[in-house]
Amino acid sequence: MKIKILKIFFPELQLYPYQIPKLRGFFSNKFPQNTEFHNHLPSGKFSYKFPQIQYRIIDHHPVLIGINDGIDILKKVFFDLDEIIISNRKYILNEKEIILTEKEFGIADEFIDYHFISPWMALNEDNYAKYNQINKFEQQKLLKRILIGNIISMSKGFIYTIPDDFVIEVEGYFKPKKVNFKNRKMLCFTGDFMINFNIPDHLGLGKQSARGFGVVVEGDNCNCRFRIDDNF
Repeated sequence: MKIKILKIFFPELQLYPYQIPKLRGFFSNKFPQNTEFHNHLPSGKFSYKFPQIQYRIIDHHPVLIGINDGIDILKKVFFDLDEIIISNRKYILNEKEIILTEKEFGIADEFIDYHFISPWMALNEDNYAKYNQINKFEQQKLLKRILIGNIISMSKGFIYTIPDDFVIEVEGYFKPKKVNFKNRKMLCFTGDFMINFNIPDHLGLGKQSARGFGVVVEGDNCNCRFRIDDNF
């Protein structure tokens, strides 16, 4: 199916991946009434649904991505943005771009190559323990199953139903990489994979996708990747 994706670019600003939490914090504080910016419900609890607004650094430039309800929200705030404040530094927005596109999403008749352009945070507390108890071959099998689960979760976020008779298949190899996250070393993964599923560029898989983790691009578009930073 076709899905709509809105992207707001700030071509004059140059930031690094580790500054994404500051970028997210700015928008969360400026528009606290819109839970899509921060995924915290009015009750104070965290919303675990697929993020409707996601934050990226692409070629060192900040980008906001909106899907579903996030599209209308970003359209409304676009004209209210004349500055961004990061770490007490004010950036005047003389130039900004907004682009709405339609992309193919869902099951594919053939395998498509993808590349993680930012660390994929695949493991939770339970499967982290399991990962450390099995050999490398079984670790790769586990990560492939988790990736399929991430795809299913993303599909629910787009209200897309995967047919019962369709089997998602994935091949690839994932390399472990320790990343600083909230002053903790987290085990994440980099790598390439093939899957019989359409994933639009710059959407994220796994944990903390709104903050820029687990971002994928199709293999042919890998020239638009940003540097993977240890201090993400």
